[in-house]
Amino acid sequence: LLVLKTKEGAVLGGYADEAWQLGTDWTGEADNFLFRLRSVASDPITDQGAMGVWDGHQGVNRHFQYLCWGKKSLPNGLGMGGQFEYAGVWFNSDFSTGHSRGDPVCTTYMSPPLAPKETFSIDEVEVWLVRPLPHDEDEEEQAKGSALDRSEDMAFLEMAGKKLYSRDLSKPEEE
Repeated sequence: LLVLKTKEGAVLGGYADEAWQLGTDWTGEADNFLFRLRSVASDPITDQGAMGVWDGHQGVNRHFQYLCWGKKSLPNGLGMGGQFEYAGVWFNSDFSTGHSRGDPVCTTYMSPPLAPKETFSIDEVEVWLVRPLPHDEDEEEQAKGSALDRSEDMAFLEMAGKKLYSRDLSKPEEE
């Protein structure tokens, strides 16, 4: 999940459902999406600049995500949607500037330009890794029972200053 704030105050970004691959090809899937949380130039009559989310299921191409560094003949940076020089969201390789183009819409996500100005200076960028936790059946079995059944958990509770009043109580006998 990529979130950026422009120097003008717009907040926008994108979600990539697949891992980013360094290369010269567009990758990703239609479950990716672009979003806009805040635009400094929102027009209440046309809804231009309002908060929104645009996924890749309606687009006319498969240019969901692009990541390239160190090439002389291709653009270097990170992009989502559209095409070179007309991306739905583009971060230049130095992460100081970018653009959101596609007038009237980005051809991949069918989103309007996400920032009030076509090109912008980036004030802040945040990136989160979002993925499901792996399921481990052994860990699930260990998690059953009480914290008093595991010495590591009891030590942690003691370090946190918790009194273990029932530590010396024995377990009831099973019938």
